Amino acid sequence: MKPTRIVFPGFWFGQSDFEVAKKAAQRGVGGFCVYGGTAQETADFVAAMQEASPYDHILICADISEDISDVITDAPKLPSNAVLGKQHNTYNDGAYRKGLINARLARSVGINWLLGPVADLGYQSPCFGEDPQQIARLCEDYAAGLANGGVLNCLKSFPGTSGILKPLSQLEEAEFVPYKHLFRLADAVMLSDMVFSNLDAANRATMSQRVICELLKKRLNYKGSVMSAPLFRSHIKNERAAILQMITCGVDFILAPQDTAGTLDAIEKAFDQGKIGEEVVHAVSHLELLISKVSSAVVNQLSWQEAVEQAAQFTK
Repeated sequence: MKPTRIVFPGFWFGQSDFEVAKKAAQRGVGGFCVYGGTAQETADFVAAMQEASPYDHILICADISEDISDVITDAPKLPSNAVLGKQHNTYNDGAYRKGLINARLARSVGINWLLGPVADLGYQSPCFGEDPQQIARLCEDYAAGLANGGVLNCLKSFPGTSGILKPLSQLEEAEFVPYKHLFRLADAVMLSDMVFSNLDAANRATMSQRVICELLKKRLNYKGSVMSAPLFRSHIKNERAAILQMITCGVDFILAPQDTAGTLDAIEKAFDQGKIGEEVVHAVSHLELLISKVSSAVVNQLSWQEAVEQAAQFTK
């Protein structure tokens, strides 16, 4: 078992080095997170990385806030989450359709893990509104659309931006409501990179024992996979040490580190020394379950153009 499987490097079309990505694939990373390519560029990259990987299946992520156009340059824009939230009523299936169309667009180019929906309340985030119960319902519909389209989901970004100054009791009454409602459907939960001084003033949420183990896993009883925030956006000074701290705190998957090769070296060394053995075994078991789920999904596989045409019908 390669401990490198818990890492998902970022790849930026027009910026990242293809050969560096290929070497990471050969070292056995779990997959990649793609940014800023066309549909054809993305499909070609996915095929090349799968060919280079020693594993039969890897997971290709897209870290989206609204829709797949966040990461694929020639993808159509879909109605915003905020618009769908305002239009929502008992008979509105907009969130479900958005999830399904996003999934079909993603699958057509080889992406099988969409890092969404945003389960936060409406404070400077692309969410479905400000009412916790409504957000829970719409995120559930969106996640169902993703699942029926054959891709994995990832709730984000826990504990929720709007709760940064609130006491725990208020968080449980509002910010945590969508998460608790959606845990049974979640393929993963992504952590925030912010410092929540009300929960742990010394650490970012993505590397906090209090937030991950004591709150998310114990108090809220979440049993699924945990993903780091995208580390290329972080201002962490010592990335390698921070990543090892994340793993020991319960983070299963490391997303888009700034230094991929250094991250892989650090994880392999710590694993060989027995420092993160149990944690890596646990994470890889989660990864295998996710791969099994997405690879066995029975879906209506569309071409890119067919999926774009469906998107056009949705936006009318």
